[in-house]
Amino acid sequence: MYTVAMIGAGAISANHLAAVAQHPDTQLIAVADLDLERAQQAAAPFGAASYSDYREMLRREAPALVIVSLPHALHEECVLACAEAGAHILLEKPMSTSYESCLRMEKICSEAGVLLQVGHVQRYIPENRAAKALMEDGKLGQLAMVADLRTTNYFQPDRPRWFLSKRMAGGGISMNYAAHSLDKLCYLTGSSISAITGSCTYLQEGVEVDGSAQMLVTMSNGVSASISLCGYPVVPLNETMLYFAHGAIRLHTGTDLSVTYGGEYVRVDTGMYPDAFSAQWSDFVEGVRGGRILRCDSAYGAAIIRAIEHLY
Repeated sequence: MYTVAMIGAGAISANHLAAVAQHPDTQLIAVADLDLERAQQAAAPFGAASYSDYREMLRREAPALVIVSLPHALHEECVLACAEAGAHILLEKPMSTSYESCLRMEKICSEAGVLLQVGHVQRYIPENRAAKALMEDGKLGQLAMVADLRTTNYFQPDRPRWFLSKRMAGGGISMNYAAHSLDKLCYLTGSSISAITGSCTYLQEGVEVDGSAQMLVTMSNGVSASISLCGYPVVPLNETMLYFAHGAIRLHTGTDLSVTYGGEYVRVDTGMYPDAFSAQWSDFVEGVRGGRILRCDSAYGAAIIRAIEHLY
């Protein structure tokens, strides 16, 4: 049984905590958050301890595994503390606010002998997994191009204010959502990012981070992709179109998936795949058990940040 601690009890923590609880070999023992009441609320359903200081928690509880979900600029310092405590780390994406920071984190964990996996969850989402399976069966033929579009009100009032600080977040919609889009591209195409170019806008009054971006990405296997992100007041959409020699896939990540071989789009069942966060957690635990990370290690997380830096 692996003991687990959570650092940061924001909105996404509930997904992680549910995954920990569902796994037969992991037990939550503590939650840390600067807001002690929030830590207590997150920890209480699992009978776990709560702390306002994660360093004290690491010292007292000595967890085997730690999930880190903090503002991006705080990742490096926290990862250092976890590594020094000998805990293996699942770190929420994006890995950090700069490529240089990512390299330091990678070095820290390597020297400490702990495993670091970045929580790029796209490869675990049922619709994305089903799309990958369609691509691999070969009936659609060679992939020609990808068009990824995501629109959302990025500056909605309930977004934590640190997201709108360049220092704390590292950027705006590109840092936060392009990390997802680029991860999805890498997963679906089975390749890495070779080149990226594009532009951003800064149209939200009184805010220093980008609110939209358009980019052209070339993958290492030669496939080209466009990514368009808009965070101004719009109708939300999360759509990835994949065009092949013999058809197309229409992917609404987290919602639905359909495919055409030249006729009408036909909806694809994705119910055979488990919850994304549970699948990610199981993969992480298996990586720790086997002494290796199976998917998104620190080198992968750093490559995503490097691409976003190129965009900026």
